[in-house]
Amino acid sequence: MKKAKAIPTLLVLALLAWIAVENPSLLEQAPDAGGPQVAQPDNADAAAPVIRDVVVRDLDGRVAWRGDMDLGPAIARIERGEPDRHRNDGSTFQNREGRLPSKPRGYYREFVVRTPGMRGVGPQRLVVGRDGDAWYTSDHYRSFVRLNIEVRPP
Repeated sequence: MKKAKAIPTLLVLALLAWIAVENPSLLEQAPDAGGPQVAQPDNADAAAPVIRDVVVRDLDGRVAWRGDMDLGPAIARIERGEPDRHRNDGSTFQNREGRLPSKPRGYYREFVVRTPGMRGVGPQRLVVGRDGDAWYTSDHYRSFVRLNIEVRPP
């Protein structure tokens, strides 16, 4: 009887190992209810609008782009008041995931950051608070990096 139970267990473990290798984001831990989950990589120079070693994945979880993401052009566009053609660019970000500090509704706005070589809008966004606080996400709101600069849309 023990042998019969061991085979399905081994199959489940093999499946989980395969998932972890092919799409590690599926096995991420749930956010701690104690506060916002902010990814602050050791290699991010958050004072400059360049985030180092960004990995952007497509909807299937495959790597679509990898490299240093210069946020300068997107920030300049936002501060000039130039909208991206995506319908949600500049719209209210509701922080449903609870990963940013809790603020009143309408405090945050989201802006598109285009991914080089990717068709469509891609998962990257800048979320900007009314007080100029700015947050970058490369994975469509799963994690954020706080920028140490103010971004002021008109």
